[in-house]
Amino acid sequence: MKNPNALLSSLLAVALLTISCSNDDNNCTEDLTGALSDKETSFAHKWVLSAIVSEKEIDLTDDNEDNPSTNIFDQYSDCEKDAFYDFKNDRSYQFSQGLNASNCNNKQTSSGTWKLTENSLALVSFCNLRIINIEFNTDTTSFSVDDNFIFTDVNDNRINSKTKITYTKVAI
Repeated sequence: MKNPNALLSSLLAVALLTISCSNDDNNCTEDLTGALSDKETSFAHKWVLSAIVSEKEIDLTDDNEDNPSTNIFDQYSDCEKDAFYDFKNDRSYQFSQGLNASNCNNKQTSSGTWKLTENSLALVSFCNLRIINIEFNTDTTSFSVDDNFIFTDVNDNRINSKTKITYTKVAI
């Protein structure tokens, strides 16, 4: 893959949705608190990255073949696919990347607090609040986020495409 961390950095930005600030900043968003609703209690689990699908076909693999695909996830290395959220019952969460796959150089973690409403997920991390519109599948075992990303393909072409990122709930 020519630029393996381009989308992963974007995914991390979506996942973390944070910009750091100092603790002395008066504009710092307070952590989310309070008892979990029934829906939030059901949501409090580990969710692993399971799919990345682009509307446009893109070739990210440097394999000497012209084989563009809308399935971005399949073009990723094990380290790039190794990303998950862990939403806890105390309203804390952690996002991790590259911790479980072997020989990953880009290991990252971030933490904060969370709150789930009907179709949105609020995350507070590093003093910032970000609200993400999410869509659950029918049995609420996965959720997806739609966003636009700029990919750099194997030929260094920049391609803007609407992309669906899906996380699947890990069974206990």
